[in-house]
Amino acid sequence: MDRPGATREGPVEAEEKYSYRCRVSAVQLTAATVAVVLAGLVSLPASAAGRGSLHRQPPPTRTAPSIAAFDTTATILGTAWFRSMYERGFRLYVMHSTAWGSCLPWSQTQAQLGAALSVGLKIAVYTRDPRCLEAGIQAVGPYISRLQFFALDVETDPGISVTRTMVNGVTALGVRPVIYTGSGMWSQVQGGNATSFADVPLWDTAASDNVNPRTWRPNLVAPAPVAYGGWNTPANPRVMVQQAFNVSENGVVVDLDSVNAAFLTR
Repeated sequence: MDRPGATREGPVEAEEKYSYRCRVSAVQLTAATVAVVLAGLVSLPASAAGRGSLHRQPPPTRTAPSIAAFDTTATILGTAWFRSMYERGFRLYVMHSTAWGSCLPWSQTQAQLGAALSVGLKIAVYTRDPRCLEAGIQAVGPYISRLQFFALDVETDPGISVTRTMVNGVTALGVRPVIYTGSGMWSQVQGGNATSFADVPLWDTAASDNVNPRTWRPNLVAPAPVAYGGWNTPANPRVMVQQAFNVSENGVVVDLDSVNAAFLTR
């Protein structure tokens, strides 16, 4: 029944108005559908949006978690200096554990390692001549179980090649072996691009004179790794890199390094 006062429409007028309303509804429905679809595409991950999607995002760049480390041959008395390095964010101290140029234990080795450990630093040692490995590890005394690693030093001076016997000798003493070397030195000392020691973790050296110690931050992938010896590949990256030589830290000369946090286990 019509409302009072309403004007009835003829069949043609009613049909035209009905058709118009249908067209408007269709347009509104189409616009809403497009909006929903577009919103869905934007919110979908790249894999769900389909190949070639304008909304595909590149995979995130993953960088190794890096921790600040330093190595030095300096004589350091007491704990205050080590504490200042810890407070600056350093977490690993690497020292030369025999008297320089010999395989004799250095008189300061145990005192300095103990001081470093007492403030929370982790420790590791090396000898310039890798043939001194046993004396270098024994010089650590009661702290052998606290060593992160012993580094077999492969440099053009003194130019001693690393051997599998050396690697096994470090392991036999209950310490993890690593090899310290650089892309240029490795080929000169070991001969060519020898890859037979790629199973031993690499402490790489890629030091620059342009590093500002005040702005330096640990970064395991800087400078960009150079592949050699079977290392510095996606499957076998270096675990540590030396980035600056002879930097003065509160009066003590050190080298600055970055180490993979996951490699430090104790």
